[in-house]
Amino acid sequence: MSAEEDPMDQDQDQFVTCSVCFNTFDEHEHQPKTLSCHHTYCAMCIQNISQNKRPFLCPECRKVVKGITTDFKTMKLMEFFRKNKLTRKPSPPKNTCKYHDAQPLFFYCSTCTVPVCHNCTVLDHNRANGHEIVDINIAKNQHVQVLKTKVSQAQCIIKENQNHIRIIDTEVCGLTIAKDETIKDINKAFDSLVALVNSKRKHITTQALAVFEEKNRALKRQKSEAQGRVERIGEAQKSIGKIIKKVNTEEIFHNDITDICQELDKHSDIPYLNLGNNFLQFDLENGKTEMETAITNLGGITCEASLPSGVHIEPERAIASLQTSVKVQVSSGKGELLPHYPISLQIVHLYEADEQEEDDETDHQSSPLTVHTTACDDQGSYTFQYRPQISGVHLCQVMFFDQPIAQQHIIVESNSPIMKFGEEGRSPGKFIHPFWVCAGSEHLYVSDGTGRVQVIDHNQRYIEHFMIKGTKNQPAAAAGIAYSHEKKELICAKVVKAPEDGSHICNTIQRYTAEGKFISEFSNDKMKKAFLIALTSMGDIMVTDFQTDEYKVLIFSISGELLKHIPFNEEVVVFPGQDTDLIITLHESKAVHVCSLSGELKHIIGKDGFWSIKQPHLACMDNANRVLVKDRENDNMVIKVFTYEGIFLSCIESSDDKLNSPRGMAVSMDGHVLVADAGNSCIKKYKYV
Repeated sequence: MSAEEDPMDQDQDQFVTCSVCFNTFDEHEHQPKTLSCHHTYCAMCIQNISQNKRPFLCPECRKVVKGITTDFKTMKLMEFFRKNKLTRKPSPPKNTCKYHDAQPLFFYCSTCTVPVCHNCTVLDHNRANGHEIVDINIAKNQHVQVLKTKVSQAQCIIKENQNHIRIIDTEVCGLTIAKDETIKDINKAFDSLVALVNSKRKHITTQALAVFEEKNRALKRQKSEAQGRVERIGEAQKSIGKIIKKVNTEEIFHNDITDICQELDKHSDIPYLNLGNNFLQFDLENGKTEMETAITNLGGITCEASLPSGVHIEPERAIASLQTSVKVQVSSGKGELLPHYPISLQIVHLYEADEQEEDDETDHQSSPLTVHTTACDDQGSYTFQYRPQISGVHLCQVMFFDQPIAQQHIIVESNSPIMKFGEEGRSPGKFIHPFWVCAGSEHLYVSDGTGRVQVIDHNQRYIEHFMIKGTKNQPAAAAGIAYSHEKKELICAKVVKAPEDGSHICNTIQRYTAEGKFISEFSNDKMKKAFLIALTSMGDIMVTDFQTDEYKVLIFSISGELLKHIPFNEEVVVFPGQDTDLIITLHESKAVHVCSLSGELKHIIGKDGFWSIKQPHLACMDNANRVLVKDRENDNMVIKVFTYEGIFLSCIESSDDKLNSPRGMAVSMDGHVLVADAGNSCIKKYKYV
């Protein structure tokens, strides 16, 4: 028979127990692991939570886990508790009988539901008297099981109520949004009515002014006519008065007098004064009653539809650069599905704060991604498509009238190679420091440090190889290579070692058939270290020369005639862009420019924003005029994808299979990007569209 469990052991358990699975930490599958947010769980729970993927969220604080370490302090504490438990003397039992001289309570009377001692079982709780006696530990375990059942029931009730709280919170959020939208609709409707009334007021005012002008003109016309008559009659009156004063018989009967009298007789009849009805008034009674009735009955508030209180978000697997989707199901608080509601989706990337902002608890967000609604069925399901730009934690928000009502974090995985081929070696299909890769019509071509150009099919199977033409005493290798789809030829920049100092000399361009047969070569005194080549849209050969203090780009015809010499004052890599444009990677300026052939700057790629250009090394353009830039981001080599106008689209981070000293890259015919990963002696193939 054992005594009561030591309370000290119970206190110690909270320090050495995983708070997720409640298993005691050990040195194996339940080894304590501390997350970057300082919360500790066992190794198995972390594996289950993360599903072996990075990044993931802490189950307690929901912060992004940046790192995991073994919690050696907890392991030392476990060892201390273990040793202390072996050497510590057992504590005297606390629970003793109050009736029988502090006897330990080793039994339990199920009949009386009380713990009892040995003396109690003989005297007061005798089996012969119908008392059922069991071991105290058995009774304790039974009661613990009952209590655990109650705890489970309580957890279920709490979970259900928490779900109700979430639904109510969403309902309140939706109600607030609906209120705001209703007020907007009210203001919009009444603004429209006010505009209609103002328009009517303007029309009637214009009408009143028009009537006024018409009446005013008529009155002025009558006034002018009357004034004219007064002037003429007055003049006749004055003339007659003057004649009368002279009392000259001859003048009185003169013809002029006769004419004046006739003029006076002509105006003797006073015309009728036609003033008309000029009392201008506004008749408001016309339609007033009907309008008052219409305004009184205008509009109203209804609550006949349910709000979207239940929101279930189901994201598909998300990989940076690749299109994926999120399915959202919306229902009312009663579980009724709600199709064809104004539901939209907003997704933003939550990026980590800079070191000086580590204490800032505010989420740092990028600009929202472009999200397209692709389906909305009658079952209340909405499907949205988007293309995550980068890996990491994204915040997915379900919007009702463009306001958030629910959210969920989405972990976007890094864009890792869908295929890689090759390893270090000199045998077929293996590489020694692969320098360049280009895509032909039917095959891939890879140059490396052995002087070979290996021919690989698009299923990454080795076909054959050919050697770059050199001499017996001076073997050669290919630095940059390019494929002419028009001529089905391979153009190679031949590189050899100078016998004097072992430096690399690259001043010769060679042509080969697609099968590796040598065609011709040409050299030029202006070429010193022409390591990179490309073909323009006209089929000319564009050479980037890395001669120190003499950086330049040379453009040759296919026969070797120098067509253009473009000098630069810093190290650059130049590739052809649209038409005759040049895509120029400037190492010191840390920028990528798009310029005309004459050198005029058209625009800058990746100038601003969270994922702007940092330390560019190389750029190329795909068939859809997207620009791919090999750049350094947080000490890692990545490939950033931009529109031709310079807008950031996505990033190939390859976090699970990092690039190590990548050199050349090319876009394959099937829309993938191929990277010569020199440090890993292989070619990696990425899907990015």
